[in-house]
Amino acid sequence: MIPCSKLRRLTRSDFAKMSLDWATLDRDLVELIGGRVLTGDLQDYVRFRAVCTHWSASTVRPQGRGILDPRFYPRRWMMLPEGHGLYPGHPNLRGFVRFFNLSTGAFVRVQLPLLDDHVILDSVNGLLLLHRDHDTAIRLLHPFTGDVAELPPLASILPQMEADNHSERNKRSRLMRVCTSIAVSSTGTITVMLALDLIHRVAYATAGDQQWTLSTWKLKPMLKPVSFQGKIYALQFTSIDIRKVYIYQFNPPCPAAEKGPAHLPLPAKIAECPMDKFLYTLNFVECGSELLLVTYNDVSRSKLLVYRLEDLVSGKIEPITSIGDNTLFVDECCLCVSGLRNKGSMSLPSMSPNSIICFHSLPVDPASAGLARFEQYDLGTGVWTPASDGDIFQRPPPSPHTLIHHIFTCCHRKYWNKGIMYCVETDPIWLVKQDLRVAA
Repeated sequence: MIPCSKLRRLTRSDFAKMSLDWATLDRDLVELIGGRVLTGDLQDYVRFRAVCTHWSASTVRPQGRGILDPRFYPRRWMMLPEGHGLYPGHPNLRGFVRFFNLSTGAFVRVQLPLLDDHVILDSVNGLLLLHRDHDTAIRLLHPFTGDVAELPPLASILPQMEADNHSERNKRSRLMRVCTSIAVSSTGTITVMLALDLIHRVAYATAGDQQWTLSTWKLKPMLKPVSFQGKIYALQFTSIDIRKVYIYQFNPPCPAAEKGPAHLPLPAKIAECPMDKFLYTLNFVECGSELLLVTYNDVSRSKLLVYRLEDLVSGKIEPITSIGDNTLFVDECCLCVSGLRNKGSMSLPSMSPNSIICFHSLPVDPASAGLARFEQYDLGTGVWTPASDGDIFQRPPPSPHTLIHHIFTCCHRKYWNKGIMYCVETDPIWLVKQDLRVAA
């Protein structure tokens, strides 16, 4: 150990020398450090590259590779609904959209001119799936780099659907509820799959294709589809006689052996679960590197249980007891918020770690027939508490809205993409911005 008498206070010139040394780090070392930073968050990586020109030149520029390279996906960033009908692209927003980081609690504001004539259908790994109003073209947008992948018009699916008595508007509306997955091949081919649960089928296309290809098979019903690591998973309940709940996996299209269209494999049944344990299933949730399944314990719906998909696939039907410093938001779509109470930048006293926020559906009985409460369930104590001070059953919901209400709105795409805060008594009906212009 160096004696204190030998130590001296660092001078400004010492710090200047240290800064010079950092700025002249070996290029390979800067690239290695930048890669480690990128495993955390894209915005941290952008700040890292902005330190000096040497660091910027020694690391890969995200622009131009934002969709081709999954390392640059803004996975933990979610577009924040503004409320008050201020949909993305609303003139009063002047082209700006706010995003919220589900791990750090940070906010950023980004200008996205594309949203003037596009509607957002979905968000996957932080990328936005857009629908252009006038020709139904689908685009995949990286909100921070501005990179865009061009995909075929959604209307190209219509001729492949069965003839029925539904109007064209009704058919289009069924196509606009999607669950999206993205796969990028080693050669840079971008393939997008859309789970269309309202028609029980899957459509796929690669960037640059002229039309979507609709699966020849159906999975009916296709329940709770979710995107996870480039694949789609869904549930299917069997008949009362069989009393099973099946979990299916949808894989990306297989390249054709010779020149020609790719082939979409049949959905693979990867797990069978007893119906008595999974009859009251809420949904899948991605939490870290795992896919979880949240269910009620039984007909009493007094407790929530959480299972790992990996365990169910291996035949282990045993719930986990903790999800760590995470809060799950569970409804039509699901989100995992990571330990925001412990971040110095913000405080969420009403959001507890190791908990689940959802509508608590009460069993039908004379005392609580058909009731549901917006509540938070603590996995550690098994106690239900109100999730928010605001009343999301009131029309319109009272303002100002809690952050919990904003995040829960993200779980409902038809509210989230229209700037409307989720409310049980409200049902947004417009599909594209042209509907608003006609109404005006």
